[in-house]
Amino acid sequence: MNDPVRESVWLALSELWLDCELDGADLAAIAGTLRISGYDPDELEAIYRLEVAPVVWVNTWVTAGVWDGFDPDWLFEACRRNQARRRSLWHRGRCRLLRRAMVAAAEEDWRRLRALL
Repeated sequence: MNDPVRESVWLALSELWLDCELDGADLAAIAGTLRISGYDPDELEAIYRLEVAPVVWVNTWVTAGVWDGFDPDWLFEACRRNQARRRSLWHRGRCRLLRRAMVAAAEEDWRRLRALL
């Protein structure tokens, strides 16, 4: 099932893993999308760590990563699968095990975003 609000959150959060520097205006725009979504900070944290990060994190570990935005259809399909797996002990354990690698490149921007919320 398509959820346009959640899809906008996935797309906004995926920008944290693009192969480019985000400035204050970029982070403010992302924070605006997260704010209007209506999700509370704990849910946004779960979406960040359990739905988006497992999909896009390898982009920051490749030589020539995506810099202009991920394909929305690809991103939404993969994030929907992760959303369905969120309660799975296997998925949560995998995300916990790979957490440092998955969020290393995005964590500072994530902290700055949290402060803007």
